[in-house]
Amino acid sequence: MSWKAEHHKIYEARVVKDALGRLAARFDLKSLPFSEDELHTLAKRTRESFYGRERKRERLEKYKAHLAARHGKESVERISAALEDINNAIGYEEK
Repeated sequence: MSWKAEHHKIYEARVVKDALGRLAARFDLKSLPFSEDELHTLAKRTRESFYGRERKRERLEKYKAHLAARHGKESVERISAALEDINNAIGYEEK
């Protein structure tokens, strides 16, 4: 892996961690029906889809459908909308 790719991977992991921190400020994560891994994956896939690639957006939608089948559509939509807002805020700060 090149140094640029490694740097980008580390940066994206830091952004996902920041997004989860901001999500924790909005919601009590312990009261949500999601596991820590599910929240991390949802945050990571939301971040990946932020750049607008259609394949990444489809991947996010499939994962949201999977979570909705397990935990209910309402809770998934609420958390997903919050993560999208957080990613928009982080994207604005990056500029």
